[in-house]
Amino acid sequence: MIEFVKINLLPYREEIKQRKKQQFKVLMLSALLIGAGMSALTYLTINNAISRQEDRNALLEGEIKKLDESLGEILKLQQEKENFLSKKQKVEELQDKRSQAAYIIDSLNVVTPDNSYLTALEAESSTSYKMTGRANSDNKIAMLMRSLPSTGVFAQPELLSIKKIDNYQEFTLKVLLNSSSRPSVPAQNPVINATEAGEQKQEVK
Repeated sequence: MIEFVKINLLPYREEIKQRKKQQFKVLMLSALLIGAGMSALTYLTINNAISRQEDRNALLEGEIKKLDESLGEILKLQQEKENFLSKKQKVEELQDKRSQAAYIIDSLNVVTPDNSYLTALEAESSTSYKMTGRANSDNKIAMLMRSLPSTGVFAQPELLSIKKIDNYQEFTLKVLLNSSSRPSVPAQNPVINATEAGEQKQEVK
């Protein structure tokens, strides 16, 4: 009869089991370490990207601030330019008005007949004036009205009123400027006294 050899496999199986457990632990630890490393790498990458973006944002904010300052200076210069041009325009308008007034008065002094004179010249608009004066007769007033268009400054006048006061006639005329004589800027209703313009015609006795 053949005798069988008895072999105890329990230690071998236990060893394999322990080995597998050890391998599993190593794999788990490796996976944990790899996961932690990946997480750390991801965190560092994201943090680095955020830091770079913050630096770019800070740079952009600095440039925007510089642009705002430059824009403020430009707006300030523009405002100063507009103020200067406005003052310059006002000075030119004043010079034009003075020149226009002097030219009108000179023309009136030329055509005003003897024994008559103007007491006031009022601008009703940029093209219309009202004249007030006195003369010793209606003929003098008619002569003045006929002479005004010959100056080239005025159109045909319109007689608004006439009344006798003592020994003279007080009259009011409305006259329009010819287009070539109109001021380049609107008048602001100045009242010009004839005595302030220069030589005055002889007063009615």
